[in-house]
Amino acid sequence: MRITRAPVLHLAVGVANVRAEAMRAGVVIWAGEAEYQTPDDLTEVVARLAAAPAERCRWLRVTLERPPAQTRTLTDLPPVRDRELAALVANQAGRFFRRNGVPLVTDATWVDNGVGRVTQAAAVAEPLVLAIVSGAAQAGLALECITAAGTSPQLHLLPTSERAARARAHRRRLVTLAISAAATWLLAGVLFTVRLAIERRGVEKELAAADAPLAALHDVRRELRVAETMVQSLGEARRSRGQALATLARVSAAIPDSALLASYTWRSDGTGVVAGASRRAADVLAAVERSHAVTNPRIDGAIVREALAGREWERFTILFGGRAP
Repeated sequence: MRITRAPVLHLAVGVANVRAEAMRAGVVIWAGEAEYQTPDDLTEVVARLAAAPAERCRWLRVTLERPPAQTRTLTDLPPVRDRELAALVANQAGRFFRRNGVPLVTDATWVDNGVGRVTQAAAVAEPLVLAIVSGAAQAGLALECITAAGTSPQLHLLPTSERAARARAHRRRLVTLAISAAATWLLAGVLFTVRLAIERRGVEKELAAADAPLAALHDVRRELRVAETMVQSLGEARRSRGQALATLARVSAAIPDSALLASYTWRSDGTGVVAGASRRAADVLAAVERSHAVTNPRIDGAIVREALAGREWERFTILFGGRAP
């Protein structure tokens, strides 16, 4: 028996019309078109077009034409991560896009234009995408994505409520997978421990029956090795603790009085991490380098600026030790 995959409904939404195509494996099996006047009309149009194909679709993919979608290529934005970039554009949506008196749904991502990285951003009126989401729910379709025509497929113009719902679902899936993995490893560990205990008991009985004095000697030697290992471990721990405290003291003495240490990590190989905040992170790095408190100090990642108690502070993370990059 051959199982065929349900077709996917593709919608191209314009200013006043909607074109629909039901596709399976890249082949159009049905096409239709309808007009709308308001977002409320669009909800009804989406539900009606979803019910029109002879074969029921399960997924919905929406492409917004320009207009109603607005797209921009932005330059001179700070080099932040994609999630922070999307939040930055959303917070300044009125600066980059026309609001027309309604809230906007925005998204942004980095793209390469052949010369360097620029920001590609898109926006659409929130009532429009809410109408699409409502229409998909009425038709029983799973909304896969809402994108803007001619933009990166990484741009998704989903309303805030839909993004929050998907984030919650994603977290639930991760928690379920984590619990399943933990349960599997726990079961495997229990079974391995039981099997190991059974086999060890059998071996010990055989050794005791074959040569009890030799087994006793082996036990003594094993205990001596364990004790020797413990003594060595304790000695190394004492030496490492002294080195860690000495390094911390040198770093604390080297940094300026205006700097604050938030965390300190030291490893037995001499490498470590110092994190904190200062008026200028570069001054902290320079002070540590001049004092030779640690080897190969360098800033890790970007310096984050924030305002605390009415003053500008820079959060920094300094790596030290190891081979210089």
